[in-house]
Amino acid sequence: MKRVIFTWLAKACFVASLTTNALAAQSFTTTVPDSVTLFNFDKGFDLSGLQTNDASVSLVKKHGSQQLLLETGIRSGAPGVTIKRPSGSWDLNNYYHVKMDITNAGEHPARIIFKVGDPEDGMEAWQMEIRFDLAPGETKTVSDDIVTTPWRFTKPLNLLAMRAAPGQAKTDLSAINQVKITINYPANEHKLLIDNIRATNPVRWVDPDGFLPFIDRFGQYKHAHWPGKTLSVDDLRQQAKDEQRQLAAEPGPPEFNQYGGWKNGPQLKATGYFRTEKHNGAWWFVDPNGRLFWSHGVGVVHTGTATTGITDRESYFEWLPEKDSPFGKFYSTARRASHGYYKTLEKRETYNFTASNLYQKYGADWREAFGRVTHARIRSWGMNTLGVASDRRLTTDGITPYTETVWVRGTKKIEASKGYWGKFHDVFDPSFKRQLKKALSNREHTINDPWLLGFFIENELSWGAEGSLAIATLESPADQPAKIEFVKDLKNKYQNISDLNQNWGTHYTSWDAILNATKAPDKNKAWTDLSAFYKKIVTTYFATVREALKAVAPNALYLGCRLAWANSDTVIHTAAQYTDVISMNKYQYHVANVGLPEGVDKPILIGEFHFGALDRGALHLGVVSAESQSHRAELYTEYLDSALLNPYIVGTHWFQYAEQPPTGRGDGENYNVGIVDLADKPFPELVKSIKEVGYRFYQFRSAAAENDQLVQPKKPKKMEYIQVDEDMHTRSN
Repeated sequence: MKRVIFTWLAKACFVASLTTNALAAQSFTTTVPDSVTLFNFDKGFDLSGLQTNDASVSLVKKHGSQQLLLETGIRSGAPGVTIKRPSGSWDLNNYYHVKMDITNAGEHPARIIFKVGDPEDGMEAWQMEIRFDLAPGETKTVSDDIVTTPWRFTKPLNLLAMRAAPGQAKTDLSAINQVKITINYPANEHKLLIDNIRATNPVRWVDPDGFLPFIDRFGQYKHAHWPGKTLSVDDLRQQAKDEQRQLAAEPGPPEFNQYGGWKNGPQLKATGYFRTEKHNGAWWFVDPNGRLFWSHGVGVVHTGTATTGITDRESYFEWLPEKDSPFGKFYSTARRASHGYYKTLEKRETYNFTASNLYQKYGADWREAFGRVTHARIRSWGMNTLGVASDRRLTTDGITPYTETVWVRGTKKIEASKGYWGKFHDVFDPSFKRQLKKALSNREHTINDPWLLGFFIENELSWGAEGSLAIATLESPADQPAKIEFVKDLKNKYQNISDLNQNWGTHYTSWDAILNATKAPDKNKAWTDLSAFYKKIVTTYFATVREALKAVAPNALYLGCRLAWANSDTVIHTAAQYTDVISMNKYQYHVANVGLPEGVDKPILIGEFHFGALDRGALHLGVVSAESQSHRAELYTEYLDSALLNPYIVGTHWFQYAEQPPTGRGDGENYNVGIVDLADKPFPELVKSIKEVGYRFYQFRSAAAENDQLVQPKKPKKMEYIQVDEDMHTRSN
């Protein structure tokens, strides 16, 4: 991967390029070894200091070296090993990467997490880990960036509210004493060979004088140049003219009907609304005209993607316009963020670089131009769906099918529950049904809209592993409605407290004692009751949502809640019972193995995925990394082909339409995730791949079904116990 190397031509002058340059005196590399071995298993390595979780370790000879063999089970949501230094720690401040050689010696593809150190802060912990896929028999050298850039400041600059800030370590690197290798929610046992864990790539140290401001008038990273970077307003306007001609010449796939359905494909029953049907062994959407429809979409299509906080960060920006100027309308305020620095402030001032750039590009009618161009782009690219959280001005145009997104806020939560986006609803409290109905109350425009693909109700809820919400309920206060409901169920089952105590191995003196206790019982002894109440929570959630949604929009598809991370059999089975389509956010390199438990046959919609690189001004790769924009494009094709060959999957939605700002959205995300950049220019490599898939996917999937070439995902093993992942609530995906 090409990386940005920084050089100062004079004091307070900060210049960068995407090629290696001679470095001025204010930039230097410390005299340190090119590589430092952290763990090498050849030299009398002592296994007694390793900490395993649902796993075993041994030393084996392979390919002329001694390696660590890790064999994992499926009782934990994160089985694996923590490898600690026997004494002392390493100061890794001078290094950019920690690398590891790893082989999948098992029979099943593995989704692996590699984490360096053990930060107490949940966000830092997530930043210090990487995730990757490893096929059976595959060997990789994986690289975990422990610094955000290949260079660091000689003096701290304390850059705020960004997931990745330039020149910064991702955590305190002065006392690293461990690494951790785990399997992410496995459905099978795995065998991994691990070797040669080392810190590599010495960083270059640079003086921060002259770095600020580091954001230009278009919201772009100032200190680098790359192909396609917007350098002037004239550049923006010329791109608009060029693209207008291109879109007119390439209006979209000739096989699309007005909805983006397969005009020349089979004619099925037309209902006037979107529905689903299994055809030739593969699930599909069916459009209102009765034509097969596969949802090739993109989410977060709106004009506020690059809205970023300026409070306490005014010095970051070289241009913030006067508030009484025509650009003043792009200032706003926002409430407390969910994560990061802005979580500590009740409100913050923001500036919307997306809208500001569209205004400079298109003039006073920029909103209308954005809608017109965006619809034309999506059709020209061979896409056909506006995904999650897209602008209502676009979704109500009657031009591109869309998903409606509903957020349920203001409910009482299960106090002891954990989740990256917050605690779980107490579905037994009246506030859940009340706030759900309130959230649905302004959706009248969707009731009879043929362009509506369906409803996402909420996003990435923290179901936890099997039984976890029941455990959290018992750990909550006595007045928790869910806890009162759980105790009522226990009383009905056991009648007297002594029978429960005998079964659970507990010593409660009364039913009120359970209410007042906040320590969970032995999970294995209470498993039957914990799993039963967990199922009751899950069932109550989905049943309540379906009833409320169908009361408002009876013809609309319920697309579920966009499941993330891993989900228990109970969640999948229950979602299949109450939703019309199971939506999942799947941040991985392919989805060939995304399937459903035994006995479940339901369509799956991929609500989010993306790949990010650092070669076009971005500071953070995103959830799944690519080496370059070209590699991003290759990965897109591979992901889409794996989805098209999966008989369950009825669509994929890229997250997201436009780039996040380098200074971060409210919670600090500053990922390379856009199909278009901060200045509304499409990334050409990615668009080329999107179009290549978009113009062939109907024929590709249909031919695979007819020729028995669909790839059936393997069924996961049924879990008969609680699968625990202690770190799950710290992850954003």
